[in-house]
Amino acid sequence: MPNAEEAAMSASTPGQQLFAAIKQTARAGEPGLLLPVGQPLAAVVRPIATVPGHTDAVDVRLLTEWRNRHVKSFLTEFVSTPERTAAWLAGAVHENPGKMLFMVETLDGERVGHVGLGFIDWQRGYGEADAIVSGGSSPPGLMKASLLALMHWARDALGLQTLAVRVRSDNPAVDFYRKVGFQEYQRVPIVASTVPGGVDWKEDPHAVGAPASLVYMQLHVPRA
Repeated sequence: MPNAEEAAMSASTPGQQLFAAIKQTARAGEPGLLLPVGQPLAAVVRPIATVPGHTDAVDVRLLTEWRNRHVKSFLTEFVSTPERTAAWLAGAVHENPGKMLFMVETLDGERVGHVGLGFIDWQRGYGEADAIVSGGSSPPGLMKASLLALMHWARDALGLQTLAVRVRSDNPAVDFYRKVGFQEYQRVPIVASTVPGGVDWKEDPHAVGAPASLVYMQLHVPRA
C-alpha cells in the first residue's frame, strides 16, 4: 500500500507537483526556472530560494529593505530584519504548498523588485498575485510585464484558471493592478489592532467608518 506521502502526491495536480519541485530545488544562484519578461527580452523572473540553508543573502537583504520601505502597504506592519526575513522564507514560505516568491532581474543582473503567488487552492484552480513590491529602480512598465508573465505561467503551467489579488484601498498599487488587468469585485472594511512589535489589519465587514478596506480584484488573462 502507498504511504501517506505517496498518496498525497498521487492526489495532487500536475501543477502542484511542478510548483513543489521548483521550491525544493531552487538554491541561491541556481533558480531552476527563468520566466522571460518583455518582447524584446528586458528581464527575467526567477524563484526566490527558500530551502533552509540555501537562501540568497542578497535576496534576503533586498526583501528586508523593500518591505520596510513599503510597510504601510501590508496587512502586518512591523520593522523587518534580515534574520527575520531569512527565517520567514525558510519557514512560513517554504512550508506553504501554495506560496512562492519570484525576483525580477534585469538582463544585467540588477534585482529591481519581486512578485509572487499565494493562497493557491490547487483543486479549485485558484491563486492570487501576492507580495508584489517594486524596488524603485525598475524601468517603466517592467513590474507590470513581470507580473503578467507570472500570471500567464500560473495559468498555463500550473493550471490556475482563476487569478485574483487583494490589496489595501489606501495602497497606490490599486491603480497598478487595474492597469495590469485586475477588476475589482468586492471591498471589505479592515481595522487595525496593536500587537507586540507592530500593527495587524484584519477584515471586519461590520466596521463603520473604517480607515481602509481590502479590495478584492480578479484578473482575466487573455490567451496568447
